[in-house]
Amino acid sequence: MSSSNNTPVEVLKSILKRLHAGESADQVREEFAATFDGIDAASIAQAERQLILEEGVSVDEIRNLCDVHASVVQNQVIAPDGKTELGHPLMIFEEENKGLDAFLHGKYAVDKAAYVASRSGETFLHTLKTLYKVDRHYSRKENLMFPYLERNGVTAPPKVMWAVDDEIRQLIKDAIAQVEQGEYNAEHFTAMEEKIKSMITKENNILKPMLVDNLTPEDWTVVAQESPQIGFAFAEHIAGASPSDAKAWARGEEITESAEAKAWDSSKEINLPSGYFAGKELQAMLDTLPCDLTFVNAEGNVQYFSEGKTRVFPRTRTIIGRKVEDCHPPKSLHVVEELIESFKNGEKDEESFWIQRGGMFVLIRYYAVRDAEGTYLGVLEVTEEISGLRSLEGQKTLLAGRE
Repeated sequence: MSSSNNTPVEVLKSILKRLHAGESADQVREEFAATFDGIDAASIAQAERQLILEEGVSVDEIRNLCDVHASVVQNQVIAPDGKTELGHPLMIFEEENKGLDAFLHGKYAVDKAAYVASRSGETFLHTLKTLYKVDRHYSRKENLMFPYLERNGVTAPPKVMWAVDDEIRQLIKDAIAQVEQGEYNAEHFTAMEEKIKSMITKENNILKPMLVDNLTPEDWTVVAQESPQIGFAFAEHIAGASPSDAKAWARGEEITESAEAKAWDSSKEINLPSGYFAGKELQAMLDTLPCDLTFVNAEGNVQYFSEGKTRVFPRTRTIIGRKVEDCHPPKSLHVVEELIESFKNGEKDEESFWIQRGGMFVLIRYYAVRDAEGTYLGVLEVTEEISGLRSLEGQKTLLAGRE
């Protein structure tokens, strides 16, 4: 394109203005596809910036149609080359979107259907409050990533995206209020879900290339170091994207599956004073227990966790060998550290905590592990969801179905 009026930015501005004038997205999308083989994120940022600063289009006007904008350029943005390394803030950001999408199509959809059918809201209310954890994802983007874009003159997309983030936050809050009152407005919930899914698309297709183009390795290190203060969501169970992986990357540690796990020989026999196991038998037995086990050794490193079918708290194998402080949020870390110190100095041998959430009653028990001479070897954490046990009454002495 030789004419300055036919540059990618000018053509894109023309298309966006036509959308704002009410032209159909399908018609504009066809023209976009015929005009561009692909467009870089910088051109999108520049087009939006010029519309706001030079042509008087307000941020709210762009926000109101940004889902249409995103649908037009979807799959047309030129993606950066290369694979993001494990624990990198951008890798975690992407995996959180995958986890969020899986949550919306999984637990959220199931619990919403149950609520619509019964108007019994306790479970769905907890699910909506879990959905609001997307605030952490948005807050890291807004407070840790956007400043670097703005520093490089990429100002319009952050403003527009932040406005949509706030809209999504309010939609979730209003949905929570509805369920607390036993109400359900289908139009409201549909709008909320579509906004969240559209933001996932915009972050993956538009924001990510802008971040890759504008943030330096030093910038990403700062983002990684500050991210735990805001928090993470929806990727805790994904190896390479867990909070402990994020902390490890910020410290410059290599993130790999432990050598011990890779070298595991399931046929090896394990002899104990009171019996013996084949390795696969011991593994299966520990994973069959109706509780989660985590062992932290005397040096404060995570050495083992069970992998039962249903876990109360997520763990990933990349956590093996990490310091226990990397496995707890800052707000509860001081309690864990104080407890471990009391085990080490012999002041305590066990401690219990319990929490209630979404109809679950979670019992968390900690035990000091000592050898026959009383030497401290570490801490065993036992976590179990016991709401069913708390409701037991009378007695049961026959097999199920034989009463």
